[in-house]
Amino acid sequence: MGNLHELDRTLLQAIGAIEALLALPCCDVAELSRIRYQTARAVAARRRAMDALFNGGTAEGGARAEAVQSVRAGNLEMRMFYTDHTIAWPTARAVAEWPAYVAASRKLAAVIRRQVEVERALLYPEQPRVDA
Repeated sequence: MGNLHELDRTLLQAIGAIEALLALPCCDVAELSRIRYQTARAVAARRRAMDALFNGGTAEGGARAEAVQSVRAGNLEMRMFYTDHTIAWPTARAVAEWPAYVAASRKLAAVIRRQVEVERALLYPEQPRVDA
């Protein structure tokens, strides 16, 4: 499954890189493409690890299964929000509509950060905390 805190760190670093880019008055297309690729890889790696955690917790039963079920819906909502964002904002549109892309991306970053914190607190607090 991999260390979830390491996966969190990689994802949050990628989001931080996008947020730094969003602070610019216009889009650096090459950098946006590079960072979006890194983010997609981080999202996919964390998704695989979380699926393994969810499946294992469900199979374990009891309190662990209840904890998994309490956050799984939020995780799926976050995934759909991310997918909808990437479909709605191909690079060409992001460049053409930079201010709107900035607003949409900041909202996505907040959603992801919030969900990571919820999952971290409920599902794997025993691992050392990693901030990005």
